This record gives sequence, structure tokens and C-alpha cells, in this order.
Amino acid sequence: MMPAISLNRLGGLVLLVVFTALILGCAGTGGASDKALTIQSRTNPEDIAVGGFDRGIYSMDGPSRLTILLTDGPVEAPNRALIVRMFWKPKAAATPLDETATNATVQYIVFNRGTNTPPVGIYSGGGFLYPENDLGSQTLQANLWQATLNLSDKSEGFEDTLGSSILRGKFTATRDEEGIVNAVRLVNIAVSESLGVPRFVRAY
Repeated sequence: MMPAISLNRLGGLVLLVVFTALILGCAGTGGASDKALTIQSRTNPEDIAVGGFDRGIYSMDGPSRLTILLTDGPVEAPNRALIVRMFWKPKAAATPLDETATNATVQYIVFNRGTNTPPVGIYSGGGFLYPENDLGSQTLQANLWQATLNLSDKSEGFEDTLGSSILRGKFTATRDEEGIVNAVRLVNIAVSESLGVPRFVRAY
């Protein structure tokens, strides 16, 4: 015969099991911070999640300059890529923050995979990048605010479903000075092959 268990104790056990399941579920997702990135089209009021990047790397290009690359899929044949370049570092309590503040350029690259030469669309713009930890750290945590995006180039067959948009949210990236050079080169090759002409993907 099983011992009696009070309702209060039983309720506590249920809560403990639920809480443990939630913790394990969150731990199993991995890289959840980049899933906070969203795009909001000016023609569609609903946010569209753009997170779930497989890889995030960055390099220091100077005391306060960064290059960041997030990719989804193999870097030599990505489904999507996001390149962010920060050209000055904001100072806490000293840099005015508003919707017009800009310290970074952004390019969001989307491939419509399914053929040997998939159509590609390149969205470009600028916004405000706020690093949440020290520059040069092994892992960068950053917040991107009000980054405007507009289609700047595309290959034949690419369907623009975003139009003029706003990109915002948080992400993480690992410092990799050597790896990012080759990774950006491979993204450039993939873009050039889809466009049919050489094109250096940069966020101006």
C-alpha cells in the first residue's frame, strides 16, 4: 500500500517537475539569444522572428570597431546571413539614445534555396548597436536597435516579402579574428554566384 501524500506536498512535487522540465527545455535549445532578433515590415505590423542562426562570430577592427557575422546553414552555402559593422562604441550615460541614433551598418542576406543557383536578396541599412559586455571578450552580447532595412540588390527570381523593414533584438557572437575573414569571403562567393556577377557584400 502506497503511503499517503498530502495535497500540499503533491502540489509542490508537480511544480518541481514542471520547473525542472522548463529548465531542461531551455538548456536544450542552445543559442537562444539570437532568436530574439526580429524584423518588422512597414507593410506588415507583425514581427517576424529571424533568429536561429547556427553560427555567430565577430572581430575587432580597432579599439571601438566591430565586424559581426551571423549565418544560418553552412557558411559556404548559407540560407541567411547577417553582417553588422559597428564604427563607434556608445558610452554608458554619455551617448544620447533615440530612434535617430546610428553607429552601425547592417546587411541581411536571404537565399531562396531549392535550386543549384538560388535567388538571393540583399537588404541594407543602418541602426544602433549597443554591446552589453566588454569589447574583445570571447563572447560578445549585443543589442541591435531600430536598424532600417531596404532591398538593395537581388537576383532574378527573388521575391521580396519584407519591403522596407526594421530589424531589432539581441544576439551573441564568439570572437574569431581569422575565421570571420574566410567566412565573409565564402558568403561573398555565394552571393556573387547567385547574382551572376562579382559583388562584395559589405555594410556601408
